[in-house]
Amino acid sequence: MKNPNIIELLSKLVEIPSISSLDENQKDVLDSANYIADLFKELGLNSKVTSSKNSKPAVLAHTEIDPSKQTVLLYAHHDVQPVGDINKWETDPFKPEIIEGRLFARGSGDNKAGVVTHYEVVKNLLETLPVNIKIFVEGEEEIGSPYMTEFIAENRQDLEADVIVIADSGNIKSGVPTITTSLRGLVDGVIVVDQQMEPVHSGLGGGVVPDAFMILSRIISSFHNDKGELLIEGLTPTEQDVFELSDEFVKSSLSSTGVNLFEMDSYSKRLWLEPALSILAIDAPPVAESVNLLIPKAKAKVSLRLPPTEDPDHAMNMLEQHIKENTPFNANVEFIPEAKGKGILVDPKNEFSSKLIESFNKHWENEVAYMGVGGSIPFANVFINEFPNSEIVLVGAGDEEGNAHAPNESVNISDIQKLIDSLTDAISNY
Repeated sequence: MKNPNIIELLSKLVEIPSISSLDENQKDVLDSANYIADLFKELGLNSKVTSSKNSKPAVLAHTEIDPSKQTVLLYAHHDVQPVGDINKWETDPFKPEIIEGRLFARGSGDNKAGVVTHYEVVKNLLETLPVNIKIFVEGEEEIGSPYMTEFIAENRQDLEADVIVIADSGNIKSGVPTITTSLRGLVDGVIVVDQQMEPVHSGLGGGVVPDAFMILSRIISSFHNDKGELLIEGLTPTEQDVFELSDEFVKSSLSSTGVNLFEMDSYSKRLWLEPALSILAIDAPPVAESVNLLIPKAKAKVSLRLPPTEDPDHAMNMLEQHIKENTPFNANVEFIPEAKGKGILVDPKNEFSSKLIESFNKHWENEVAYMGVGGSIPFANVFINEFPNSEIVLVGAGDEEGNAHAPNESVNISDIQKLIDSLTDAISNY
């Protein structure tokens, strides 16, 4: 292994249980931020722990700023997900273990590998320092970066850059260098059915009055055809060349080799470049508490993932219109819009991305892959909105084996090293 410091540093980071979502771990989040700030301070950077009025502790650091040089911002996050079911872990989540070249621990891949990557890149570049370097290690990504806009407003000078490298994505497969070129957008909301009647015995009302569940089920069934294709009109897929996923790969990523998939021409395009709607929750009495009554009120939470180029406002309108047009029995149905966010489309032919691709070809054995992400990364959208002239680069050391957010999270140490070498070269030649 080329750099044993990677293992040592990553091990120290993952031993700190910086779970941002749990009250009992807030001191750990602060300890994690302080530890990382000290790391960059030891390298000679101006480094501090800070937060906005409401946000979790984050780290900001920078080299001495030379106005004549380009500026590169390196982003990662140090907060992690809760452990979940401890019985499903084969190792202690916060006691790192190396097994067949992978380091197992919560937060190893998502995203303390990103912190290690940036630290090593900075260390490699300090002697020549071809660019200004800024560091931003966030402390609340795992809870949706709720105060990112506020944080940027208060720290704009420390964050503005020509290039923003976000090391919170990953590789399509272990050993395959990958650039994420798209993220889907999102709109969601709640369908509310209210028949404006009292609960009535099914023997009296069944078959003569449409109950809330009947209405809701009809609306839900209107969203897809038998092939799983979305039937909401007016949504346009994004056109882009992407790495083609096999059905075996998709099943593996779902951790279910026995699941049946819809038949389609391209799983990649369906997951990354086309709209997809899911029902996330339904308010209903549990079966154990059921009584022989027709239910007059019901709710369902719907989530609509958007093609990267789709306008969220337009999509929300199309979703609401579809619900209205497919409400049966002249029922009283309301759609309450909630969250929305625009997707991201990145051109790998941009200046820094091109340099990085050249570096990937130098340091990795496999060809560069281009992939999308089916989900959304809220903070990335905020960066794009706040810094529209910055080139956004999405990379990472994670892979399909990494189990981010799940038990037995891990990361390939060799891939971290290759990413460090690639970024070092790309920045040196930028």
